[in-house]
Parts: sequence; C-alpha cells; structure tokens
Amino acid sequence: MQASRMPRVLHTPVALAAGLAVLSATLLCGQDGVDLFDPETLFESDQPAIFLEEIDEVTVPLSVRGPKGVYIHDMVREDFTIYDNDVEQAIEGFDVSFLPISMVICVQTSDRVEGILGDIRNTAYLFTELVLGEHGEAAVMTFDSRIKLLEDFTNDTKKIDNALKTMRIGTSAVALADAMYSAIRMLLKRPQNHRKIIVAISESQNNGSRIGLGESLRTAQLYNISVYPVRLSTLSARLRRKPEVRPSTIPAGVVVRPRMPGTPNTPTAQQQSGYSITPNMIPIIVDLVRGVKNLIFDHPLEILAEGTGGRVFTPRTSKGVQESIVAIGEDIRSQYRLSYRPNNLNERGIYHRIRVEVPYERLKVRHRVGYFHGPTPVLDGEPAEEQEAP
Repeated sequence: MQASRMPRVLHTPVALAAGLAVLSATLLCGQDGVDLFDPETLFESDQPAIFLEEIDEVTVPLSVRGPKGVYIHDMVREDFTIYDNDVEQAIEGFDVSFLPISMVICVQTSDRVEGILGDIRNTAYLFTELVLGEHGEAAVMTFDSRIKLLEDFTNDTKKIDNALKTMRIGTSAVALADAMYSAIRMLLKRPQNHRKIIVAISESQNNGSRIGLGESLRTAQLYNISVYPVRLSTLSARLRRKPEVRPSTIPAGVVVRPRMPGTPNTPTAQQQSGYSITPNMIPIIVDLVRGVKNLIFDHPLEILAEGTGGRVFTPRTSKGVQESIVAIGEDIRSQYRLSYRPNNLNERGIYHRIRVEVPYERLKVRHRVGYFHGPTPVLDGEPAEEQEAP
C-alpha cells in the first residue's frame, strides 16, 4: 500500500488503533527492559489519531511451493491471477527481489516456557545471517504480563545476542495480543521500502492482554506486516525444566519410611525415602488438558499467521527453534511480491478477501487472506459525514 500525500484523521475504532503508531517515540528508546506497553497512558495523548496512509495500492507477498514443499522460484507475472472479493484485479507490480527487512523478535518469557528459553538465547546469529541479511534490522521484545523492549532496531549481532541472553522469566501470563500490537507500532516507524516482519516465539495462547487479538490482526493486515510464529510447547518446557533441589528436613540417621531390604543407610537413600522422586505432574496434566482445549477453541498464533501471510512453525526438539528460524529466512527469501490497485473500494468500508490463483493444480500458494478497508477518512477539523444504518 502506498502512503497518501496528506495525513488524515479517522473517526473509527480501527483507525484509532492504527493511528496510535504516532505516539511518543520515547517508548521506543533502546534501554534494556523499558516498558513498551503502558495501558494507563496508551490512549491518553494530545496528538490526534493520524492515519498514515490510504488504500491506494495493495501489496501481496506470497510463496509458491510444490508437492514436496519445495519452493518454486521460476514463476512469471502471467502465472498469477489476483481476485479481490472475487473481482479480478490488474497486476501492476511484480517483484522477486529481496527487500531490506525490519523485524521485531517477540519472545514469551513467562515461567511456563522457562525450560525452552535456553534454545532461544543462542539464535542471534541465525537472525542476522540467515533472515535479516546485510541491510536488515531487528528489535528484541519480551512479554509475559508486561511488554519489555530489550533492544531497539539494529543489525549488530552482538546487541541482538546480548538482548536474547538477558531475557528474564516473568509471570505466567501470555499477553500475546499486546505484544503484537506493540511490535506493529514499532514497525510503522521503519522505512516504507522495508519488508516488515514479526517473529513471535510463544505458546499459542493469549491471556492477560488489554488489546483484542482482532485489533492487532486488522492493523497488521492494513500495513502489510507478516507474522511468523514459532509455537512453543509448554509441556515440553515443563519436562525439560530443571527440578528444584529441596533441602532435606530429616535429621541425619532418622528413617521416616522403611527402605527396601539391603539398601544402605546413606543420605541419598534417606532423602528418597522421605520424598517422592516423581516430579510434580499436576502442571503437566493441566497443560495437556489446556492444550486439547486450545486445539478446538483457540488458535491465536495460527490466526495471526494465516491472516498476515506468515507461516507457523512448531519445533519438537531442542534444535527445533533454530531450525524454525532458518526456515523463516528461507520462506521470506523465496517470496514473490505482487501489487494491484483495488477497483472495488467503497466509502462505507468492507473486509476485502484476497485470492491468488496459478494455472498449476499441484502448486500451493500462500499469502495473506485480506485487509479491512474502513470508511473514507476526513481532514482534521472537518465534520464526518453521517452514514446510513445498515
């Protein structure tokens, strides 16, 4: 989408959400651990809600893969047909070049995933070498019940590495929607010719957020920001978490539970006789039940990826997080960029579904599903026209 020539004030909730990107840049200072999301002051600003751009040109990054998941790199413009709400559009732009990347790395640091954070702390070089490239930049953010900016945008591997290594465990909350919205606000300030990406390393849960997930998704769609989730397993994290070492409260030589015949009376035998060596399974069982429920009712990471044209990765091994980051880099570098000027916009606003087709049955095309086009904006100070009720 291209920026409009004149900023305009919008009078809709969606527009207000998008306009919050122009709030004070002091929130984005590069100090470690700065609070990035303050619900008490987020909506308090003397500045009007400025909408930075109008729908003029829609950009659709997409990837094409073959039957075995292999990326197809030799497509041409004539191979693609774009539909906007089932109305065919004229493709005006076709690009296969690799644009500079602005990326926000969002890592969940709640105590639920403590056992996996070690796998994430050593990924800085993968981001800088295999994803960002020579001209890319990344910021590092963590979230639990609060959103923390650990490092502002940089392409310095050492700074990204230091930010990832200084992550601290927080509460059990997973304020995913707040983190996504904060990352979007940061990306809106980056150069317009950059490809804007959010990598969300998190569970597929959203609790404790003050902003709805739908608001974050709509804003990401509007500004062509892609979300690539790396879905963490709480069950895996708990199983890999180091067990707590509890000091023995049993005096030496005192046996509180009979031992097996022939077992020597050692301190280890005494501790085992007084405590069960089986780890606490209740949190693991709770996560299992919650996981089944989420599979049926709640898929926040999947929704963010599907809605923005990203792709979900689900690591299963200790090296899975690193392998997922490598795959994200490959996916971004294998994309085509198509653009068109919608011929079916209207003043009342409507959600526009995007569909891209290719004339080959066995190829799979992945792109964002659409965007929301709100009511026509008016200049600051001009009265908004009343619209008829539907």
